[in-house]
Amino acid sequence: MGQIKGTETRKIAAYILEEVIRRSNSVDVILERISRINKNYSQLNRRDRAFCRMLATSTLRYLTQIDYALDKFLDKPLSNLPEKVKIALRLGVVQIIFLETPNYASVNMSVNLVSKNWRSLTNAILRRITREKSIFLKHLNDGPKIPIWLEKRWKKNWKEEYEEIIKIHQNLKPPIDISVKSNAKYWAKELNAKLLQNDVLRIYGEGRINKLSGFQLGEWWVQDFSSQIPVRLLNVRSGENILDLCSAPGGKTVQLASLGAKVTSVDKSVSRFQRLKSNLKRLKLTSELINEDILKYKFNKNWSKILLDAPCSSTGTLRRNPDIMYNKNEKEVLLLTSIQEKLLDKSWSILNQNGFLIYCTCSLEKEEGEDQIEKFLKKHKDARLDKILESEMDGIEESISKKGWLRILPHHYKDKGGTDGFFIARLKKVS
Repeated sequence: MGQIKGTETRKIAAYILEEVIRRSNSVDVILERISRINKNYSQLNRRDRAFCRMLATSTLRYLTQIDYALDKFLDKPLSNLPEKVKIALRLGVVQIIFLETPNYASVNMSVNLVSKNWRSLTNAILRRITREKSIFLKHLNDGPKIPIWLEKRWKKNWKEEYEEIIKIHQNLKPPIDISVKSNAKYWAKELNAKLLQNDVLRIYGEGRINKLSGFQLGEWWVQDFSSQIPVRLLNVRSGENILDLCSAPGGKTVQLASLGAKVTSVDKSVSRFQRLKSNLKRLKLTSELINEDILKYKFNKNWSKILLDAPCSSTGTLRRNPDIMYNKNEKEVLLLTSIQEKLLDKSWSILNQNGFLIYCTCSLEKEEGEDQIEKFLKKHKDARLDKILESEMDGIEESISKKGWLRILPHHYKDKGGTDGFFIARLKKVS
């Protein structure tokens, strides 16, 4: 029975990889769909489900290196092999090298993933890797750590920080951050979590979030440490009207609502908006919800405080979402900058005099952050950068740039496991 279950777990992991690599889907979306339509997955216990996800995401973290090393071990290019064979080999490598799965299980399970015509080859390659592990490790270390297009950009933009960023990205078990409504010390103890700055809790280890104490009661929600900072920089007062643009799935909306703000949330995605509604319901919080395209929607009033968490490449979240490397590309980054510019202009048009706009992206690409704001300030003569102060940034003062915006890199806060990469600028509309 264990053998069958182990094989099924790896089949699902293989399917996830194929969907990510060939169809540019995200791991979370794929798993959500599998949980509805795949009876074998639904029958797996919590531990097997966790291993399935771990196997898929770990392979994606090291995919570029693995492919480079496999090419060195093969007589012919890896690209000549069928996709299912490539995936079986990648899964085998991850188990042998990174997950400390027994060699025999790593090899046999991968062999079971391919058709009979390819079993001998798969078996031979993986067994050779187990025998010549030190040589294979050298090839792994010599190869690129991330896709070439992204490596070139990061080595150019973050030359001194590149190695640290990669180290954080390759953490197989990144911690999970949560925000609580109240009584952070109690929930830190209850959840065996570490209490960070601003009452953020950090959980280390595995497990299904929705099974943890307090989740179903609506006492807390998942939200990365960096992602919570934009709201805090708005200096929210209870009863204050705040517009949250591109709001779904709702982390910042619920954060604003929990602080007592009267929030209006706008997003055009139907599926993500449903998640926002579900989150609000579970947390027993309220917000005015507008499921519309911001660029087309006609607002009937202006606002004094606006939060624009713009759609972006999300390359700052690779430590948690390694699939992003394979469902995003350089062309898409450039396309997104155009959308961000239009969203910034629209947001500015409905901002009151002396009002504040927070612009943020979970991206490490300067076109989506620094360059975007530089261009905006040149275009809008009534815009001023409201500099972020060290007193507002307890714990990650290193993220404040000389110009006064925030550039959070993943290795900032590395002594506690790192954080998502973010760009945050606070703008004020002046006369």
